Amino acid sequence: MQAVILVGGEGTRMRPLTDTRPKPMLALVDRPIVEHQLDHLRRHGVRDVILSCGYIPDAIEAHFGDGASLGMRIRYVVDPEPLGTAGAVKNAEALIDSDEIVVRNGDILTDLDLGALRDAHRASGAAGTLTLTPVDDPSAFGLVRLDPQRRVTEFLEKPCREDLLPGEPYLINAGTYLLSRSVLDAIPAGRAVSIERETFPLVAAGGGLFGFPSDAYWRDIGNPAAYLAATLDVLSGAIRTEIPHDGRWLGDGAQVGDGADVDALAVIGRGARVGPGASVRRSVVGEEARIGPGAHLVDAVVGARVHVGEGARLEDVVVGDGAVIDAGARLVGPLSVATGERVAAAQG
Repeated sequence: MQAVILVGGEGTRMRPLTDTRPKPMLALVDRPIVEHQLDHLRRHGVRDVILSCGYIPDAIEAHFGDGASLGMRIRYVVDPEPLGTAGAVKNAEALIDSDEIVVRNGDILTDLDLGALRDAHRASGAAGTLTLTPVDDPSAFGLVRLDPQRRVTEFLEKPCREDLLPGEPYLINAGTYLLSRSVLDAIPAGRAVSIERETFPLVAAGGGLFGFPSDAYWRDIGNPAAYLAATLDVLSGAIRTEIPHDGRWLGDGAQVGDGADVDALAVIGRGARVGPGASVRRSVVGEEARIGPGAHLVDAVVGARVHVGEGARLEDVVVGDGAVIDAGARLVGPLSVATGERVAAAQG
């Protein structure tokens, strides 16, 4: 099988962290989010991957190159304009020569069993198989309904309580699909096409779309809170990854001062420094950032080259690259600090 990973979105909900990088290139502990996806695909024998790019594509290709360092073949297509999820797959058509294609959103983290997905797809004779994950409340998602054979019968966007049926499972789109070539052939070329709103309903209407419910770990990393939660899951071992660790992560050249308290659910990026007596809990500190003496971070995401002054306190705060938090400032969120912004102590 080949895989197409959709990495072209601008990641507006993840700002300010995506002001300077594509969302799939955000470091999730020691490697970009999309590299965790590549690791997962490789573990399941998928080594031919097409990255469908749009926003800051050069950063992605510069990092992964041809994929040889990962034992994979990686190629790239760049959408000339936003083409939607199906349009982006269609734009990669010239590079696809497999009869079965794994398509995946570039901002999810999962340990889905791709072999079981493939087996279910082939057994059903489906044109497309949609991975589904259960949720307690589907109101913020799109509910997918299946018949007893797991054929998709209905999509219900952001259902209210009155739309729900007693006892039904709340299954939502988990962002990984296995598509036969016929689905790719049915996508119109040269325009924006949504795979969720246009392609899948068309395939379902013909009886060719099936669901694959899975209890595998799954997280949509769509905003800073989800990004921090995914980081904590990786550090705690809630999902299998290729990262060798036993709790907190210190990148190459990172330094932690005397008496500093960096807990087991913290990431200190490459070249970052945590000053004496500082406290970093359930937080991400970006590359080359500086956390001053006695500063306190909890549930915070601090971008690259940020300077947090002595005694400053950040709780539930996201800080864009290159920002400066003056000594003694107190920021209690949820809130964000823009890329390059300076926050004086009086503002906190």
